[in-house]
Amino acid sequence: MKKVIILLLISINLSGCVGISTYNNLKNDFSYLKFDNKPNLTNGLFNIKGYYALTDKTNYTSYFMFFEDGSFANQVFFDKENNITGFSVYNGIYKLYGDTIKVQIMFKGVGLTSSSFGEEWYKIVDKNTLELIYFGMLTTVAEDFNSITYIKACDISKYKSSYAKFIPLDSIPEFNNDLKKDKFFWEDEKEWKEYMDSLKLKKKKNE
Repeated sequence: MKKVIILLLISINLSGCVGISTYNNLKNDFSYLKFDNKPNLTNGLFNIKGYYALTDKTNYTSYFMFFEDGSFANQVFFDKENNITGFSVYNGIYKLYGDTIKVQIMFKGVGLTSSSFGEEWYKIVDKNTLELIYFGMLTTVAEDFNSITYIKACDISKYKSSYAKFIPLDSIPEFNNDLKKDKFFWEDEKEWKEYMDSLKLKKKKNE
């Protein structure tokens, strides 16, 4: 039976590598990861029809998922039969850069609650194996893969040489990414409007 899952981002918080800000200020730091309707986000390099399990040096395992629309779920919840029952309040976006998957994650605060955010990079070892090579503050330049300043700011030693293993699923649960409702996180405003229209139609059908 899988353990109750705590966000990988909690580990980042403990190392002082997660940023906290207001939502409007935070959006400006999401400088290069945006939603679009382009197919083949994986380029066939890694599997996404399931979830990944990442075990650190303390033998703690966290679980995460990539989705076909570019969404990323940083925490997955299971029941006693290992069925997925839900996801955390953190929402993310991922994109492929060469052999590296770059992820930006946000918790969207409500009212007086601050928003928080982080970034993770996974190097593709093979279709079923990813290596966590960076986690911490949001980077601001998409091409800056070496980004030494950021890497030194966070203690990644507990994840050094840690690999996330893919576990396939027969069916993929629906993941409602709140970031998709904000026009800021889309490459094309037209695609954002089409997405919002689809949500309205879905709501009417369920009424």
